[in-house]
Parts: sequence; C-alpha cells; structure tokens
Amino acid sequence: MLEFFSLCQEYACLKITSGQLKFEFLNLTHSYKENEIDWNFQGHGRLWNYNLQYLDFLRQTDIDVDTKLALLNDIYDKLWIGELSLEPYPASLRIMNVIRFLSVAGRDTNKKLEGQLAAEVNYLSKNLEYHILGNHFLENGFALLMGGHYFGEKKWIDKAEKLLYKQLEEQVLEDGAHFELSPMYHRIILFRVLEAIGYVLHNSKLRLFLEAKASLMLTWMVNMAFEDGKLPHFNDSTEDIAFSYKELLTFAGNLGIQSKAGISLGQSGYRRLRSSGIDLIMDVNGIAPTYQPGHAHADTLSFVMYANGKPIIVDPGISTYNISKTRDWERSTNAHNTVEIDGESSSEVWGGFRIGRRPKVDILHDAHKKVIGRHNGYKKIKGVMVERSIKCMVSGIEISDKIIGNVKQRGQAVAHLHFDPSCKVLGLHKKNTFKLNDECDLEIGGDVDVRLELYGYCLGYNKVVESKRLKITLKNQECKMTFHNRIKAAGENPIFN
Repeated sequence: MLEFFSLCQEYACLKITSGQLKFEFLNLTHSYKENEIDWNFQGHGRLWNYNLQYLDFLRQTDIDVDTKLALLNDIYDKLWIGELSLEPYPASLRIMNVIRFLSVAGRDTNKKLEGQLAAEVNYLSKNLEYHILGNHFLENGFALLMGGHYFGEKKWIDKAEKLLYKQLEEQVLEDGAHFELSPMYHRIILFRVLEAIGYVLHNSKLRLFLEAKASLMLTWMVNMAFEDGKLPHFNDSTEDIAFSYKELLTFAGNLGIQSKAGISLGQSGYRRLRSSGIDLIMDVNGIAPTYQPGHAHADTLSFVMYANGKPIIVDPGISTYNISKTRDWERSTNAHNTVEIDGESSSEVWGGFRIGRRPKVDILHDAHKKVIGRHNGYKKIKGVMVERSIKCMVSGIEISDKIIGNVKQRGQAVAHLHFDPSCKVLGLHKKNTFKLNDECDLEIGGDVDVRLELYGYCLGYNKVVESKRLKITLKNQECKMTFHNRIKAAGENPIFN
C-alpha cells in the first residue's frame, strides 16, 4: 500500500446538507442536488471547474466512504461515456486524489472504479502535456508515477521516471527555485517531490535524485520566506492554494530532508537585502521561462519589504485566471512596485497567459548590501531604459530610480508602492515623508509628485480587499525612496519628529 501524508491535508470544499451538495473553491460556491452534479459546470470559469474535477473532497474526513464512492462512480461513469471530456491536467490531479483515497479505503472497495482509474492513468500516459510543459508536465509525471506504483505497471513507472529526471533537472534552478518563479507553484511542486519520496523505493536512484531536488527546493523556499512564514506573491501567487511554509518544513523533516547551507538566491533572479530590521526581496529577472511565461508578470525590478517582522510593501497578488481586465491589471507593471512609463507595461502581457515584448535585464552591481539592475523593456516603444539601485544603509534601505534615454522621447515615469492592508500610512509634516505603522519612515526625494490612492489587494482567488498605494511621478526622471527603521532609530536620533 502506498503511504501518503495522512491523505495530504484536511480540505473542506464540500458540505452536504439535506440532499444539497455545496462545493466551494476559489472563494466561490455552487450547489447541486444529489445525483445531479454537472461536472462540466463553467459558470465560475475554467479554473473553478478544474477544481471541481480534482475531487479534493476525498481529503475530507467528515464525508463517509460510501458518499465519496457514489460521487466517484458518478464522475467516472460520465467520463466513461464521454459526457465529460478527459483532459490531462485535471486527470493528473484527480488520479492522485483517487489513489490516495483508495490506498486508505482499501483496494477492494470498488473493482469497477479501480478499472476506470486504470483506464484514466493509461489515457494520461498517452496524452502528456508536451505542448504546455512547465508545472503541467510535472503534474502529469507525478500522477503517472503514482499510478504506475499503485497498479504495479512498469511501463508507466519507466515513462514517468524518464519525464521527471529530465524535467526536474531543467525546472529546478541552481538556487532551488522552480523555473516559473512563482512561490505558489514552487510549493505545489515541492510537495509533489516530497510525496513521491515517501512511496518510491528506499535507496533507489530515483529516490536519491528526488531527495536532492527536494533539499534544493526547500532551500529556496527558506531563503524566500519572511519571519512570519509568508512568501512574497511574485508572479502568479496567492494564499490558500499550496501547502504552507510550515507544513512543507514538517513534511520534509519527517522524511529527513533538510535545506542546504551556503546556497543563496541567484539564478532565479531574486535578491534579498537586510538592514536595520528592514528585510527586502528584489526581482532582477526578466521573463522566465522564455518558452512558457504563462504565470509571469511585468514586474521587473519590483520588490517587497518587511520591517521589524511586519509586511509593509507587498505584491498585490492575483484574484483570477479568467481572461479579463482584472487579470490584465494584476499582471501589469502598474500592479507592481516598480517604474511604469506612460501607462505601458515593461512586458507585453495579454490573453490571460501570454507575453509578447519582454525586457532584457542587466545586473550592473550584485553584492550583499547593494544591487543595481537595468532593463530595456521600454527601449523599443519609448526609447528609454529603467535603472534601479537598492542599497543598505545604517538606518535602513535606500532605493534610487533613474530613467535613461533621449530626453525628447521620455514619457511620464511613475513608480508605485503597494502597502499591505495592515499597514497604516500617515503623512508627516515634512513634504513627501510618511510613517508606515510604527515600524519605519519613508522619505521620497527628488522632483516628484506623490499621491496616496487605493488599490485592490488579493487575499486569494476572487477575494480582494481595499488597500493603499503611493503613486510617485518622476518629473525629472529620477527618484529616491529611503526607508528608515523607526524602532531602531528611537532612543538615538529619530529620522523625523
């Protein structure tokens, strides 16, 4: 019998009351009468329907086995007759959920169902997502590996192992990041690796390979986490989708997997600077991976920041995958803590998961206490380049922005700073200075126009709250933002009275 992490996680997505089945995914709900589930319901979008098809309710302990089996038989019967189409990605996640369930409920629970499951694994083995690659392809591989071990089917195991060796070698970067550079997807894939370690043979070549990749991925996660265990929402990332930082540390620890010492952020394009209680992570990457940028944002040279263990500057995150103005904005430069020229994005984001024009980034200085990056994302359309320098000081961190190019062609440059909803922003008596919570002061220098405005911060899919941001217009194409730790300065010489 395959062994898993106690069915992975308690996950309440289905409530059954008086013959009504109420499903909730992505903060949206839909109800059905028993025996009348539309497994192809598209009313909340394709991602919601995918979640319905994943069958995550199999993780729930408050639903009895007979009810789960009835729902399983219903969806598999509809798949069998073609009323519901098979797709490799939802099939992959469904296969893993069903195998986890049957491994606990017992293999003799339903022979017909087990035959249908085997047929689905066989379908997957012949319909791997070579056309999409990325995390989809890895999900295919892990599902096929699990199916191969569950059914004892060597050809599936061999095919899955070949896929995973090649793809994990490519998709896990030298500093441990998953190459789509989304902390959310990174945690999802890290869990898949850890779970596979738990059921493949001890001391096998594959297990040793997976252990090495898990350790490297764990290292990147640790290097990116703030004191409260939260990871920044760079690219397509939000909460309540992947396992948490603490859960993954526990899973890894139970397997004897530890993070590696001496490996810092590098190839993934993130840099971390700490000074006087201020903790900042900067993105000095362009668009990656170049051939599959579906989860990338136009956020080059953006950053997030904590002060004294509290979130101050954040990435707004994502609330939808549906093709819409909301999706376009959440991927745009305007939605990130970086410089935007004439309302254009530094990368051309479109179609929900598409990117056209994209920047080349040069790292001009790369040290522990100072990083300077420059990108040409506006070179072709505006004739300018954007340069950002971030350096540590005794009392905090200083960020300098500069627009480089033909003066006549320069458009209006605007930098945004998005504050965490918990952050209280108070303007001080000195022009363009702000108190951020009781943690730090922000001083904005240069010939700039500064305005405080509202934006939508994403707590999760379809869950947005109002927060504040600063819009900083660079009148002479230069700007300096200095964050001083207020607590560290207290008792000495406060930066601002």
